[in-house]
Amino acid sequence: MKNKGRQAEVKFIKTINSGAFYQKGDAISDTHCLEIKYTEKKSFRLSTELLEKIRNEAFDQNKLPMFGVIIEQPNERWLLKIDIIKEKK
Repeated sequence: MKNKGRQAEVKFIKTINSGAFYQKGDAISDTHCLEIKYTEKKSFRLSTELLEKIRNEAFDQNKLPMFGVIIEQPNERWLLKIDIIKEKK
């Protein structure tokens, strides 16, 4: 499944920025640091810990954080592009 996930990640990145490249597993563009997760299950669980990790990594690189989820099903593919914004109450 890792190979399928990598192929799907490349397709996902092309929808965001054709100039993106990989750096230590994350996709980096001129403006964004992306974390991309791939699954063939019907759902994906997202946690605040993961969002915080992505946000911190992006800010360390002076980029905007973005999270992507690819849900691959036999007859369809869902691509979710999520901008990460943390607000204080």
